[in-house]
Amino acid sequence: MHKVFLSGYAKLPENTTAQKLYSHLVLVVTVRLPEGTILEADCTMATELGRQFIQELLSGYDLHRGPEPLLTLLSQSYYGHLRKALQTCIKGICLQFDQFSRAQGMTLSPDPAQPGT
Repeated sequence: MHKVFLSGYAKLPENTTAQKLYSHLVLVVTVRLPEGTILEADCTMATELGRQFIQELLSGYDLHRGPEPLLTLLSQSYYGHLRKALQTCIKGICLQFDQFSRAQGMTLSPDPAQPGT
């Protein structure tokens, strides 16, 4: 299995616990190629429960679908103070994946029957 490591970052909002520990939110993922499936995710949220929630939310998502379905899922399930920062990180990771895919000549389209929503 071939995989890549991608990251996104965003400035954290003022007066949050995470901002007291870090200046930026960093979201990292490993992605299986050529499928584009997120295998694992981690971030610099202050609590383990928050990090675990993001891990579960992102794992299995097919990055070939682009950011919008994942951003919708995030907005329907995450009501914490870091929502905008997470959205920025997700967009950055999707942009990195798109650029990487184009550079590698990956032209696979997602299989609608495949999980990843």
